[in-house]
Amino acid sequence: MQPILRALRWLAARLAGLFILITVLRRVSDAWRERRQEARSDRGVLPSLYDRYPSAGSAPRRRAGLQAVDLDRIVGTMRHPSQNTGDFLPLPHLRGTNWLGRWQRITRAMDRLARLPPIDLVQVGDEYYVADGHNRVAAARQAGALEIDADVTQLLVPGVNRQGQATLDAGSLIGAAEVRQAAAGRQSRTVEQPSATDTYSRRDLLSDMPHDE
Repeated sequence: MQPILRALRWLAARLAGLFILITVLRRVSDAWRERRQEARSDRGVLPSLYDRYPSAGSAPRRRAGLQAVDLDRIVGTMRHPSQNTGDFLPLPHLRGTNWLGRWQRITRAMDRLARLPPIDLVQVGDEYYVADGHNRVAAARQAGALEIDADVTQLLVPGVNRQGQATLDAGSLIGAAEVRQAAAGRQSRTVEQPSATDTYSRRDLLSDMPHDE
């Protein structure tokens, strides 16, 4: 009888130790999950140009053309109100089936090193705001890219233009109507790359989707 009792006590002690270990591991896992959720929430909402510069909709602008832009200098969106988190992905409640299909096409294209259409950016001073191409910016950032091809339009906001940036020129100014369209969430003009087997056009990315995010 005594050997059986000793065996039961030994087994109970081992089970208690195992239970404590499982509890500790579960708490560590929960804490790690909470930190991830907090990190995601800390991204917040992507700033809108029109919150920073309320008069931007009426500011004159001029096209700067195609160029490679540092991803770190892309700081916000032309949408007002903003519909993206700080990592340039849509707000969680906007990430439906259509968005997921579009996102998968973009990431697959990047995995294949395919050439994507330039995004549309508006430049104010040293900063850039996305008019069209939020998903491509998000994918490029996740892939660790440093630059992204963009069709840039300079917004000439008095007092914030960086030194050497274009100044007001009546012969080269473009009206602000399209900027206001971007603020309303409508699509801006996008430059298409020449068709090629390793090139994804805007139609390839969007397929039957209503618009590029």
